[in-house]
Amino acid sequence: MVYDVVVVGGGLSGLTAAVQLAVNGARVALVEQANKLGGRAYSFVDKKTGDVVDNGQHVLVGAYSNTLRYLELIRTRELLSLPENFHLHFHHPTDGFETFSFGPTLFPMSLAVAGFRFRLLSLNERRKLMNVGFQLRKWNDGLERTLSGLSVTEWLVALGQSDGARRAFWYPIAVSVMNESPEKASALLFARSLRSTFFEKRDNAMVLIPTVGQSELYVDGAVRILAHHGAKVMTNTEAKSVMFRKNGATGVALKGGRRLKAGSVICAVPYFNLARLLPASMRQEPFTQARKFESSPIVSIHLWFDRVVMDRDFVGLIDRRIQWVFNRRRILHQHNKPENYISAIISGAHGYVGMTREKLVNIALEDIASAYPQTRKAVVTHNIVIKEKRATFSPTNEREQFRPSQQTPIGNFYLAGDWTATGLPPTIEGAMLSGFRCAELVA
Repeated sequence: MVYDVVVVGGGLSGLTAAVQLAVNGARVALVEQANKLGGRAYSFVDKKTGDVVDNGQHVLVGAYSNTLRYLELIRTRELLSLPENFHLHFHHPTDGFETFSFGPTLFPMSLAVAGFRFRLLSLNERRKLMNVGFQLRKWNDGLERTLSGLSVTEWLVALGQSDGARRAFWYPIAVSVMNESPEKASALLFARSLRSTFFEKRDNAMVLIPTVGQSELYVDGAVRILAHHGAKVMTNTEAKSVMFRKNGATGVALKGGRRLKAGSVICAVPYFNLARLLPASMRQEPFTQARKFESSPIVSIHLWFDRVVMDRDFVGLIDRRIQWVFNRRRILHQHNKPENYISAIISGAHGYVGMTREKLVNIALEDIASAYPQTRKAVVTHNIVIKEKRATFSPTNEREQFRPSQQTPIGNFYLAGDWTATGLPPTIEGAMLSGFRCAELVA
């Protein structure tokens, strides 16, 4: 059989391309070397507690139009919670809890109102928050060129954001969006994310929390859609190489000798796996640019206590090692169980990914106790630590110039992944955008 398209890689970008093409009527084969789909977005059931554990908590916003489009396509959009108003809860080491939120006030004036109410900043710092908004509303090519040479920190300093304002407000957001330290992360990519979220339309700023595990949200529906449209899904199947002739890609050779012939091939693998799938004659630009990338890790620390210790869905911890903590049973709407399962996240975790599980658990307990002192009297009954050493690429300005397009010099061979040239940070939204672009190029 000759397939219209073979997709190599069953992560979110590969799934997006495969689902869209299958729905379009293409004969699709999807090849994934792991025993599961979803790539770095997966969940599993913990045998001891029966809880669904994600490898890392994802928070979406309404600006993720491609992600929402994908979830509509696989019919799991309703599994996201939709709060009435935008809100982010923070805890400051000395000033306690504070919420940045805006309600039904005329958008985007509601952002100005929210900023002036954010009491973790001085009145002068609150006024200067508007400097960022003013610049984002005057977006042009000149600003893009300026931002392309700045880190997040350099950009915020240039706009008069004090050290206190950066630490108490901007950095918790930047680290979670970029998965990199603000001193290294690209100001251009961060600014684009802020602009699309806060300065285009009100619904873009809505915080959307999955009420199920990542596999149920992103994968299970896709498997059903692919099966319904007759797509061939092969897990535990390693692609050995993409096959080429002078006129383009002809298919994919699998480890073990089997070959899948195809009219087009989409390579949706991480940047560090691309070169091994290509013949020696093709290990040149733009395909060798992936070697210039570096990875940025994420650490997730899951804790079960003998009592309820947290009364909010999620909280950002300012000036702590843990950046965000999530009340898992609360956000999953598990009302039949006590809310004593907490997930703690360290993004851009370069200095932490090499630590032992015991050390990471102690760090999480110390930081959580600084916001919720009652945890000092609680007993941890169970813990799981998940380290994603290559969670994303490191989104610096230096690497931005090397991100390859989804369209390659070979007419029927395409690249997908959050590391390709999406114009976005390494997010789920970027991965799915690349998948949709590949599907459009094939069509």
